[in-house]
Amino acid sequence: MRTLTRLAIFAFISALTGCGATAVGPAQTPGTDNGKPAPVTEVPETVVSPFTDDELVKQFEHGQQLMMAGKVQEAAAVFDKLVRLAPDGQVAPPSLYNAGIAHEDLGDRAAAIQRYTDLTTRFPAHSSARSALFRLTDLHAYEERWPDLVSVSEQALALTDLTVLEKIRALGSRALGHAEQEHLPEAERDVGKARDLIEDHRLGESGKPPLELVQVSFALGEVRRLKSEKIALSPLPPNFSEVLEQRCQALLDAQTAYTEAMRGYDAHWSAMSGYRVGQLYQKLHSEVIQIPPTAQAKTLQQKQLFEATMRLRYRILLEKGLKMMEGTVKLAERTGENSGWVARARDAKRDLEVSLAEEKAALAKMPFTEDEVREAMEKLKTQAPKPAKP
Repeated sequence: MRTLTRLAIFAFISALTGCGATAVGPAQTPGTDNGKPAPVTEVPETVVSPFTDDELVKQFEHGQQLMMAGKVQEAAAVFDKLVRLAPDGQVAPPSLYNAGIAHEDLGDRAAAIQRYTDLTTRFPAHSSARSALFRLTDLHAYEERWPDLVSVSEQALALTDLTVLEKIRALGSRALGHAEQEHLPEAERDVGKARDLIEDHRLGESGKPPLELVQVSFALGEVRRLKSEKIALSPLPPNFSEVLEQRCQALLDAQTAYTEAMRGYDAHWSAMSGYRVGQLYQKLHSEVIQIPPTAQAKTLQQKQLFEATMRLRYRILLEKGLKMMEGTVKLAERTGENSGWVARARDAKRDLEVSLAEEKAALAKMPFTEDEVREAMEKLKTQAPKPAKP
């Protein structure tokens, strides 16, 4: 019996090693044909799960129960494990989606973006991929990944069965992504399309507007801000008063759009809008205050009076900007909003406080009091020629 067993083992080994086959001559080597290397075939990696489909479904349901119980960290671990165990199984798409939601709740937006991206890339036809696309637009906007925001918005716009609000949301996202990259024509086009839909369906005419409309309002503010900043005050244009009036009107138009975005009472969009309004005033002040004295100011006293007049007249821009930054920072403290926009608002608030103190100190060093400068400004108004009647 032992001899038969040994013979059987030997036969099995012989079959594997080629014993008993035709001898290989010196001109050939095993695994070759006439000395040429045999072709190599690569077999794709296959993940074999140790669990049956029923067991995977039970684990998925367990993950859902953990989510509902508020045990988000444990739920995220379960869903991530399911994706590793069965990356192409039936539970993989919903596990990726639920893992994305769990990581969002945990504040790990990068991990959530990765899960949603895997879902939309590998399972684009799954029912959860649609929601994942729109969640990606929100996350990319929050993380300020502007090229990715444009790309994902275009994927959403390619869907053929979008609702009106979904289309507005996708257009607003793409407009925002273009605007933040200063692609003004593209941003203006998408904002126009979104606003046409809003007007055609009479959305947001009363009460608190939905977030889809809030995003469009903010994107509109960005378009108007970019256009306003193209109205240059340096070098000094010959029709300075007219150009300054155009710039101020463009600023107010942008502020109107940002204020409309604040009507959504969403902490994140309100912080973004508040910062942008304050920035508008801060930037305008920095440009105006650099304007050199006019040719009429020949003596040192006249040049000093010109500088004092400019500092006093346009100090209000700093005060308005500071007020907006203070409001934005207080909003963040009250709501817990901690995005990059809030950090910028805090920095801008400090800068504005310093600038305002410097303006007051510079005026105090002048050979005129503030009241004397105001009196001189009033005299200039009365001496200015009256505009011709039309």
